Amino acid sequence: MPHQDYVKTARPAPRPKKKSNEKKPLPVLLISVVGVLILAFGAFLWHISHRPGAEAAAAEAKAAVAVAVAETVGKDELPPKPAKEPYTYIKELQTKEIQVEAEQLAAKAPANMYCGAFKAMEGAQQLKAKMAFAGVSAEIKQSSGKYRVVSGPYASKRQAQNDKNKLLQQKIANCWIP
Repeated sequence: MPHQDYVKTARPAPRPKKKSNEKKPLPVLLISVVGVLILAFGAFLWHISHRPGAEAAAAEAKAAVAVAVAETVGKDELPPKPAKEPYTYIKELQTKEIQVEAEQLAAKAPANMYCGAFKAMEGAQQLKAKMAFAGVSAEIKQSSGKYRVVSGPYASKRQAQNDKNKLLQQKIANCWIP
């Protein structure tokens, strides 16, 4: 094995050091502008506090605060309880009756579940077999040149939905319930 020497490779040139001894000039203009602004602000505050009527306005403000505090301290009493509750919805909800018409529920037709439509009989038979292994019975119906895989009729739509969910969990078919 040949000996490789990585030490003799070219090194990058050292960077020149910056001179840190150079001092930047003092920003006299900036310092003077800030000083003038501070003095102007102080003069403005002094002018506001020493104008005629400033002491009277401050005394009025203190008196108004004292009156507001005195009013809130005196109002610790609760208002009297109402004699009768103004709302009646609690009693209405306790006596509410829900009426369901049984004729409407019985009039619903049984549910069917449609799982696929195929041009060839073999595809329909394969889907029917997969559904049978999942525990869902199905039939193949031929209409308009297509073979449809139909499961049902179910007594309720809930039973059809249960079988549909079972097929979706096992990734067999995405069925449709009208």
